[in-house]
Amino acid sequence: MSFYTFARGLVKIYYKFMFRMDIQGEEHIPTEGGVVLCCNHMSNLDPTTMAAFVKRPVRYIAKKELFEKRWSAKLLSSLGAFPVDRQTTDMKALKTAIKLLKNGEALGIFAEGTRVKEGEAKAAKAGVALFALKGEAPIVPICISSKYKFRSIVHIRYGEPIYLDEYKGQKVTTEMMEEITEKVMEKVREMRVEV
Repeated sequence: MSFYTFARGLVKIYYKFMFRMDIQGEEHIPTEGGVVLCCNHMSNLDPTTMAAFVKRPVRYIAKKELFEKRWSAKLLSSLGAFPVDRQTTDMKALKTAIKLLKNGEALGIFAEGTRVKEGEAKAAKAGVALFALKGEAPIVPICISSKYKFRSIVHIRYGEPIYLDEYKGQKVTTEMMEEITEKVMEKVREMRVEV
C-alpha cells in the first residue's frame, strides 16, 4: 500500500466522522488516461476533499511557498504534489504537468489559483486550458460546496468530461485558453449547491 492510499483512507475515516457526504457524478471521472480535474476553491480543505473522494491518485500543483519547509516539502511530494511559482510563467511546472497528463495521470487544479469566498468573483487562470490542450486530456469540472462545520454536508459534484477535440491542431492563443477556461468554470458554477 502506498503512502498516498494510506493517507486517503485516513482522511475518508476522518470525513465520515466530521461531515456528511453528498457525492454525485463519480462516473464522469475516467478510470484511466490523462485527465484534468478542475475544481472551485473556497476552503483549505478542498484539495484534501478532492483527493480523498476521487478513486484514482490525483497529482496537484501547489504554490512553491508550501515547499519551503523541509517537512512540508517531503509530505507534499509523497502525496504527489509539485511546486509552481505563481509570480512567473513557471516552465518547469508546466512541463511536469503536461508530462503527467501524457503519462495517463490525473492532475488536480484549482483554476482560480487561490481561495475564493462565497459571493466573490475571481478570474480563473487559463492554466487549466493550457495543460489540457498540451497534455491532450479532457477536463472534468468539479464543484465542492460546504461550510465544513461539524456534521454539515459536504456536497461534491463531478460534471461530464469536456473534450477539446475541436481545438486540436490549432495554434494555442490567449483567447482560446480563456474561452475554454470560462466554459469549464461555467459548468463548475452551475453545479454549486447553496449551503
